[in-house]
Amino acid sequence: MNQKRGNVNMRTWRLKVAAFVVACAAPLAGWAQNTIQAISSTQQAGSEVVRIEMAEPMNAVPNGFTVQAPPRVAIDLPGTGNGLGRSTVDINQGNLRSVSVAQAGDRTRLVFNLKQAANYKAELQGKVLVVILEGTGATATAGATSPTGEPVHFAASQNREQLPLKDIDFRRGPDGAGRVIVALASAQVGVDIRQQGQSLVVEFLRSTLPDALRRRLDVTDFGTPVQTVSTTQNGDRVRLVVEPRGSWEHSAYQTDTQFVLEVRPIRSIRTS
Repeated sequence: MNQKRGNVNMRTWRLKVAAFVVACAAPLAGWAQNTIQAISSTQQAGSEVVRIEMAEPMNAVPNGFTVQAPPRVAIDLPGTGNGLGRSTVDINQGNLRSVSVAQAGDRTRLVFNLKQAANYKAELQGKVLVVILEGTGATATAGATSPTGEPVHFAASQNREQLPLKDIDFRRGPDGAGRVIVALASAQVGVDIRQQGQSLVVEFLRSTLPDALRRRLDVTDFGTPVQTVSTTQNGDRVRLVVEPRGSWEHSAYQTDTQFVLEVRPIRSIRTS
């Protein structure tokens, strides 16, 4: 009788141990899986920039595809769960209606529901997957400047209060381009660009210029078309004036809070 009772107790003990192991393994499996923490979107130069914040950095940019009718962009995130607590994120901004989040097993598919078909590009920034839904105004170029010198509205102003610029830097690109790099306080700062004679004028709306950034940079030694970069406060906006020389063209783009104005030399084509 005692032996039988001992066998029952041993069996019960083994079942409890097994249950404990399973209980411990469950959260470990959850920890091993990445999760989507948040999804947000901003408009930049006619494009929608969607930021998908992850619990951990992704190993590689995930694969995706576009659909023309209905217009959609789909991106598959392997080894990823939905940590949002909902399956739809309403955006209703620009060309983007909403983002659907569908988890199947250890994979989650993001579907960007659009108003019109668009291409996309994706990149990783730490724990954030950035998806740019390209629009017709994704890049402001020299040809986009109106003949009357009216500004091109690169990005609409969405901040209510004046925000200070964080930094202004200049670098030379590998193709001989001059790059003016401006660190903004927020991705919602509006930007206007226009060509005024042989100068480029960039205005950051509802912005302030710290005293340390009120300066004129002589960048002729960099060997780019850009000669000088001057920055001043002009009412409730900051005005940045770029003085290039020779034959050049320009473009501008923005990633999160970094605005970049690039002035490239136009190479002459030799014919025999």
